[in-house]
Amino acid sequence: MKEKKSSEDDPTIEFQDYLDESQLDAVMQLVTKDLSEPYSIDDGKPIGCVVCKIDQEEAIQNGEQRMMKTGYIGMLAVQSSYRRRGIGKSLVRKVLERMKAMKCESVMLETEMSNVTAQKLYQRSFGFIREEKLVRYYLNWGDAYRLRLWF
Repeated sequence: MKEKKSSEDDPTIEFQDYLDESQLDAVMQLVTKDLSEPYSIDDGKPIGCVVCKIDQEEAIQNGEQRMMKTGYIGMLAVQSSYRRRGIGKSLVRKVLERMKAMKCESVMLETEMSNVTAQKLYQRSFGFIREEKLVRYYLNWGDAYRLRLWF
């Protein structure tokens, strides 16, 4: 049996942070092709991307209100011909490492209830938990789960 090659071990795939607007056209082509709603590059073309941000969220702890740093993953996309190679998992891992280093207390995201593959990735691979069901959350009236990972 052949050992499956991880995307992080593949020398033809480069992980790169967003640098400037010159990269937006290629990223937008990837996103609009693969979705209804830092990226990986192969031969100079984006093959995957993750869009995320860090926000302040109100929290109550020991009866007192405080602000908490929370990461948010808004989108993860990998070109269909590059799926099942661990690229999405590597992108999420890199984002989580960076958010943890930036002192986020948790990371949250939404995923369509019908997207079982994404749910498995986030829940089994990283330990996200279902926090809430969001009825008719998406423009196509699709329901979603809000998932959260606590550090």
